[in-house]
Amino acid sequence: MATCNMSRANAYPNATQALHGVKELALTDPEFAKAFRTSPTPQAAADLAHRYGIEVSPASLWRQRGTLAHGGLPTWRG
Repeated sequence: MATCNMSRANAYPNATQALHGVKELALTDPEFAKAFRTSPTPQAAADLAHRYGIEVSPASLWRQRGTLAHGGLPTWRG
């Protein structure tokens, strides 16, 4: 698992940019993508993103759950 990159966290000053960062990372890092897809809750996914240097709230991830997974399928059940 990657270590936290604090300078990268500062590159996402708002929720929209943080969500874009999560999506980009999921597209470019297979290890992150797999761990993100298998995160049981939005909180677990937010904790995972934090470890990769992205500060994003569980609520933001929940609201965008249908756009973060491949094919637009919900990431977590609603």
